[in-house]
Amino acid sequence: MNKEKFLKMLNKNLYYLPKKERKEILEKYQNLNDYNLDPIKEANKIYKEKGLTFEIKNKISFLGAIQVLVDNLKSDNKEKIKDVLLFFLYLFFLLIIIKIPFIYVRDIISNMFSSWLYNNNLDGAWYFIFELLYAITTIIFFIKLIKNKAQNIDKKK
Repeated sequence: MNKEKFLKMLNKNLYYLPKKERKEILEKYQNLNDYNLDPIKEANKIYKEKGLTFEIKNKISFLGAIQVLVDNLKSDNKEKIKDVLLFFLYLFFLLIIIKIPFIYVRDIISNMFSSWLYNNNLDGAWYFIFELLYAITTIIFFIKLIKNKAQNIDKKK
């Protein structure tokens, strides 16, 4: 990592400190010879020195999370492979379980209004809207679960 990128990321991770303190800390880091430090670890170390109790966590992108899971599947460690496969099985069952309330709500509301306004086009639109809501909910939920799993795997390393 180059100097500018490290200082920028460290400044970003020291957000909870007053500007004056951040500036002083960044000036100390200006003269390092090696910038292959982790800005998140450094920020956490600084917060700990200041007596602050929270911890900054490394955020992982969705594609980065997928890469972590794929790397674990490629590993020779059978426990890692088993852990990831069980996680995917868990996701599959969640896919089914999340669908159930959507089906019930869709059918209940559809039956309530079908006696008043029966129209095949409206009924089809209603089903499409619920399928779309289900898809969006599931995708958001799965992205969060996959990112959390990848962060947990990274912590174990």
